[in-house]
Amino acid sequence: MIFSERLKELRLEIGITQQDLANVIGVTEGAIRKYENNSGKPRNNNLEQLAKFFNVSVSYLLGETNIKSGSEIDEVMEKLNVPRQEETLRFAKEKLIEQTEENKIVHLYNSLIPYEIEEEQALSAGRGEAYTDEVGKEVVYWDKDIKHDRAIVIRGNSMEPDYHYGQIALIRYQSCVDINGDIYAVDDVERGLAYIKSVYVEDDYIRLVSLNDDIDFEGNRLFPDILLPRDENTRIIGKVIEAFTPIEKV
Repeated sequence: MIFSERLKELRLEIGITQQDLANVIGVTEGAIRKYENNSGKPRNNNLEQLAKFFNVSVSYLLGETNIKSGSEIDEVMEKLNVPRQEETLRFAKEKLIEQTEENKIVHLYNSLIPYEIEEEQALSAGRGEAYTDEVGKEVVYWDKDIKHDRAIVIRGNSMEPDYHYGQIALIRYQSCVDINGDIYAVDDVERGLAYIKSVYVEDDYIRLVSLNDDIDFEGNRLFPDILLPRDENTRIIGKVIEAFTPIEKV
């Protein structure tokens, strides 16, 4: 029920005219008529006067709730025995939690940012992923807006625990390494592979280092360093500025 309907309902319940109500709160009869025709709304102070006159809450008067006042809940609770009071209170708390979570979800979904990722592209957090320039597009969502140039899926787990399989790497174009050890997307042009690695520039090579230092049963690293020559066959795609797990938009 909207405000105009509720105001008229309350006025008729106690049997007063629009002029009588206008006199009570100090407005004209025309103002009350507008309120009840939904062609105008009272200022906050008049709204509070109306609520006080009808002995209801402002929320009830606005149609936001069907509970007239806090005293109505108190009256019902007082009539219940203690076990039922406790049961009612538990139920009310559960409903409040549900409502809070629902509001969070609605707010989250309304504020999700779309990211266009390249379906056929993948950055390897392992031993290399096929890399082509022929790509389709797919849209995924996240709750942060990060400026970037490319968004590519991560495959493999050599960059655990910081970067996970299936996450989306956000890349900002940068053709050189400014700080050794930072995370970059690197293209091994000759082999058609692409990596996400911690990158170190050496005299003759670019060293790709994994963050995951797991070893096999013989004590060998599962993800040893990869050396790529410093020539036209090794291309720095860009710096990885962020990685995220997509949020499903339902």
